[in-house]
Amino acid sequence: MTLRHVLTFLVGSACGAVLAATLVFSPIEIGGVSNGPWITNPHIGSSDANPLTRALVARRGLLALTREEAVYFTATRDSNDLNLSERCAYEITGEIPPARWWSITIYDEDSFLPRNGLDRHAVNSSSVDINGDGRVVIPVGQASPGAIATDQAGLFSLTLRLYHPDPIVLEGLDSLDFPRIERIGCEGDT
Repeated sequence: MTLRHVLTFLVGSACGAVLAATLVFSPIEIGGVSNGPWITNPHIGSSDANPLTRALVARRGLLALTREEAVYFTATRDSNDLNLSERCAYEITGEIPPARWWSITIYDEDSFLPRNGLDRHAVNSSSVDINGDGRVVIPVGQASPGAIATDQAGLFSLTLRLYHPDPIVLEGLDSLDFPRIERIGCEGDT
């Protein structure tokens, strides 16, 4: 083996290791379709998903049901395009797109449930009051009993899962009205 072959192997291995580490340990972006702060990839759970999408699903630990069974939306930023942070309080307001059942779950920077000891990581269509006009107001990071707790979440994400979504959801991923994520205030604000 010549020196050129050895150097080519070493450079290729180093580049591959850096790329693999970046894909495995960098923040997860699911890409695809945006609707306000919510992002989804319509190929998640689909047989036509490319290898990168399949790797993302495996890394993130999504159950990845078919689109007719569940659609997953993730938000890492609020409706004003600012990072979601444990230092701030938020309200999720608006209508949840029509589905048989839905949930919203918080995940920390490492894509795990935050270790906050409060055991308030999620809300769902059975635990949230829906106003007469079909709208919800869900506190996030606030002291109220029904709030999704953000303690020890760092820069976090929220995942909205729609189980057995209405066909109108599948046709209008980017055009339906989705709930807003409004920042109420942050620690240190005056």
